[in-house]
Amino acid sequence: MPLPSVVVSGHLFRAREPAELACRVGAFAAAPTRLLLASDGLTTTLLSAWTGGPVRVGGAEHRRVAAVGAPTGAAVLLRAGADEELIVRRSVLTGPDGAELSRNVVVARPGLSAAAEECLTDPDAPIGAALRAAGTAHRRTVLDAGVRDWDGADAAYKTYLMWHGQQPLAAVTETFDPAVVPAAPAAALLAAGGSR
Repeated sequence: MPLPSVVVSGHLFRAREPAELACRVGAFAAAPTRLLLASDGLTTTLLSAWTGGPVRVGGAEHRRVAAVGAPTGAAVLLRAGADEELIVRRSVLTGPDGAELSRNVVVARPGLSAAAEECLTDPDAPIGAALRAAGTAHRRTVLDAGVRDWDGADAAYKTYLMWHGQQPLAAVTETFDPAVVPAAPAAALLAAGGSR
């Protein structure tokens, strides 16, 4: 399925210092948004709880690239050599009504685990749950969060690493539909007389 809504070139994969990351997450007005962005758990589970219904992969595609051709910053986070082959996966998670909930870009090192490679190239599987079922990527480290564009509106995003033992397996960035996951900053809420 073509995924024109998931633009890879707009994503910078980066790691922020913990204090800066905490400030960036804390800048969102909605507590559920802050919880989603700070969580190192399964995004599909959190979105399912948020929407009250099942979350599925609405579309996914992948390609293999040399590390130098991966989205900016991803190969560095993965500690990949310049010529190492990586998988770049684009996907959309949808809710029960088929509406987009998140647009995702995953850059992964397939050579670390054959089971993980199978999960990463399966267009129907949410990768977090699939990797966990395959016995890998149990640990995640949130690296970045903030605001990026979603069809002209501000949207919350987060970037994290999934680990295979002590090796970084995948760098993931997820951008959330602002109609579902509010991206309003706390400063705007407070300026309007609201409270957190």
